[in-house]
Amino acid sequence: MVNITETFTKMYGRAPTQSEVASMWQMKREMEGYKKAKAMDASQVAPQKRKQEPRTPKMAARDYNYRWPRRASQIAQRINRMLHIQMTVKDIAFVEGATENMIMAEINKWTLPRENTEVYKKIEKP
Repeated sequence: MVNITETFTKMYGRAPTQSEVASMWQMKREMEGYKKAKAMDASQVAPQKRKQEPRTPKMAARDYNYRWPRRASQIAQRINRMLHIQMTVKDIAFVEGATENMIMAEINKWTLPRENTEVYKKIEKP
């Protein structure tokens, strides 16, 4: 392979400019037949596929905004039960083996204590 900059330097005794290098590369490409190869490739390229149109939504998102109901975690349910029997946050943290901050985070996340259910009514004092 011929080094273009070396041959130019030997011939003219100076380094070529960028425009001269570009024109030399272009001449080299023409000699090797790159223009013809490009023309042939363009004719052999498959036609572009038609883009698929977006589907129309069946139901507008703003009209139907269903969310699955959230279910409290097991620890949140246990904390709720303990709060209903008047346990302190410090005692709940000791029983659960967690920090008081973790218990308070669950209480705030699930807005505990929640209303009594049938299970809580059975253990209430008369």
